[in-house]
Amino acid sequence: MTAKSIVADFDFTKQRDWTTSFLHFGITQFEKLLTDKPESFWQKEGEKRALKLFHAVSQRVPAYKTFLKKHKINPKNIRTLKDFAQVPPTDKKTYIRKYPLIQRCWDGKLETTKLVAISSGTSGEPTFWPRSSFQEFEAAIIHELLYRYLFDIHKYRTLLIVGFPMGTYVSGIATLLPSWLVAQKGYNLTVASVGTNKQDILKVAMLLQKNYEQIILVGHPFFMKDVVETGREIGLQWGKKRLKFMFCSEGFSEEWRSYVLKQVKASVQPADMISTYGSSELLLIAWETPASIALKAAIETSKGVKGELLHRWSPSNLFQYNPLFRYIESVKDELLFTSASGIPLIRYNLHDMGRVISLDQAKRVTSKLKVRWQFPFLALGGRSDYAVVFYAANIYPEHIRQALDYKPFLTKLTGKFVMRKDYTKKLEEFLEINVELKNRASLDKPFERAIQKRVIDHLQSVNMEYLFLRNNLKQDLRPRIKLWPYQHERYFKLSLKPRYILSN
Repeated sequence: MTAKSIVADFDFTKQRDWTTSFLHFGITQFEKLLTDKPESFWQKEGEKRALKLFHAVSQRVPAYKTFLKKHKINPKNIRTLKDFAQVPPTDKKTYIRKYPLIQRCWDGKLETTKLVAISSGTSGEPTFWPRSSFQEFEAAIIHELLYRYLFDIHKYRTLLIVGFPMGTYVSGIATLLPSWLVAQKGYNLTVASVGTNKQDILKVAMLLQKNYEQIILVGHPFFMKDVVETGREIGLQWGKKRLKFMFCSEGFSEEWRSYVLKQVKASVQPADMISTYGSSELLLIAWETPASIALKAAIETSKGVKGELLHRWSPSNLFQYNPLFRYIESVKDELLFTSASGIPLIRYNLHDMGRVISLDQAKRVTSKLKVRWQFPFLALGGRSDYAVVFYAANIYPEHIRQALDYKPFLTKLTGKFVMRKDYTKKLEEFLEINVELKNRASLDKPFERAIQKRVIDHLQSVNMEYLFLRNNLKQDLRPRIKLWPYQHERYFKLSLKPRYILSN
């Protein structure tokens, strides 16, 4: 197979049985291409595909036709990447909520999509996301790459336990479907779709583990931390099997990764635990690799590396991505995505803060970096439109999470928190951070003060707005820390999706 023929397999305009295409897709030939072809090859293929998608969508998607007309954009004038960069971005407010669902589908036909998922988003309002068979084809290939080349499923009998919410929720079904498809390709892979019941996950692991050489736990990181710690308490010996983790939705520090792995394994390799980046709109976008984990560790431990690549900006996670699958632009530290989704999206702004780092940039700063797949890196921050405005400072959940991912705290905290802004009797603002303790951990005022100091110190190091206010305002800007018992119904009632900001 040639590079040209393999890339042609990803032609979203073709009408074909994409499930059959996946089952016959040569993953080893594709992976060889990923290691042999330079980053520039994938970037150029992604650029060509983005322009091709723009023209297809401008002709076949009624809502986007109207959107371009409104903004006085003639698609015929968009011929180069420079032209493409002038096309107005879309987002949930200006596009998804502006136009009816059916008008955002290919050819204005909802019935040609094969699956509909639902997301609540940070606002709580449900949004429907039709998905195409081509989208599932791409997702299955990405999952097969991760499972085979990071977790060695072709070498070990593997039990994969999905601990995401099930039903119509995006994360669960977006993991279950591609994982099930991968299992059809002759691997000794069994998928157990359990959901978010901790006890059920532990029962599956305890009763089925003897039949497998490897267990992969998939879910939200802080939930899975709770799962493995509870498992240890009831006598589940995780270390007797090869244990791997795949996470999504939340970032974590390298200190947190090392801590959790050491709870369950004697021999620790950072890539035994990988995080992924995805969204309801785009499914899986990017993923950690040994190279991205090494670069993130260098950024966290070396001010020189961080300063050279990101200046004072602190990413919550660092990934690699294939520009052929998702064309990504970073504009004013916000990410724009172009993707052939069930609802095709052009220069779509998720309002996630992030930056693209080329391989050349990374290698200049960290010369010993070992890279297998020749992809660029994606440094991800929090949401640019999801913060508590405290006086004039935007306080992002990611900054609080980074402060709590501190080794002395990890034995006492679950990692979950809820922040809210309120007012004193004199109508002065205060920031309150409610923090969940681990099961059987006791409330402790000195511990609250230690958390408060850690949060203040971290905010002053990563949040310029907060630092300026601390140095120039007389008001008390110290956050109030409140510790809560494990799964307290006030803020930490067991639910499908963590929420970090409480609106008054």
